[in-house]
Amino acid sequence: MKSVFILLLTVIAGSAFSQGFIAAIGSDDIGVILNNPATIVLESGDTLKGKLSSASLINNYLKNVTLKLADGSKRKLDAAEMKTLTVKASALAKMAMMNESANSIFRTIKTDFNSIINREYIVFEQALRATKKDKPAMMQLLNPGFDHVIKVYADPNANETMKLQSGDVAITGGADKSYLFVKSGEKAVIVKKGKYRSNFDELYADCPDMLTAFEGDKAKFKDMAGHVFAYDQLCAK
Repeated sequence: MKSVFILLLTVIAGSAFSQGFIAAIGSDDIGVILNNPATIVLESGDTLKGKLSSASLINNYLKNVTLKLADGSKRKLDAAEMKTLTVKASALAKMAMMNESANSIFRTIKTDFNSIINREYIVFEQALRATKKDKPAMMQLLNPGFDHVIKVYADPNANETMKLQSGDVAITGGADKSYLFVKSGEKAVIVKKGKYRSNFDELYADCPDMLTAFEGDKAKFKDMAGHVFAYDQLCAK
C-alpha cells in the first residue's frame, strides 16, 4: 500500500495541473451571485434561506449582504453575523476547474474530479486572516470539495497576472499571484508565487512523501491545486 501511495504521488508530481481553483469573484463580478438562491448560516447557529438582493465585496472580503426571504421581507447582514454563505451558481458563474491533462491524473488514481469539486455553489466562509488571526473575515472558498484539511481562499492582497483581452473577454492571464491557505483552522499562510517552495515545505511538512515526490523544482506554483488535492486525498487523516 505504501508503494502504491508513493507511486500515485510521483505520477501527480510529474503532471501539469495548471490553475485548478475556482476563480475568485471580484467586486466587479458580484452581480453573478445576485438574485440566486442562497443559504446563510449565522454565527448564532440559525439558518436563513432566500435570494441575495445585494452584496458588498471589498478587497476580496465580503462586507455585507441583503437576503430576500420567502415572505418577501429583506434582512441585511454584516460579515460578523455570518458563518457561511452558500450561493447557487448560475451558468455564468460556474468556472472550469481543471484542464484535460489534470483530469487524466484523477482517472489514474480512480477518482472523478468532477464528483469531488463542488461547482454548483459559490461559498464564502469566516476564515482566519494571516495578518490578524484573531479577527476572521468572510472570504470566498476556492477549493470546495477538497478542503477537508487545507482551505484555500482569495488573498485580499493578491495581484493578478497581466491579462490579454479581446474586447471584454480575457484571453490569457488573470491568475492570482497569491492565495490564503488556512490549514486545519489553526494556521493561516499567504502562499505567494515567488516563495512557493518555502510555503510547500511548511504546509506539507507532516507528509514526508509529499516532500519527496515534489522535491526541488517539481513544487511549482502553477500546480498547487494538484498539491492540495493530493494532500487532501492521500496524506490527510
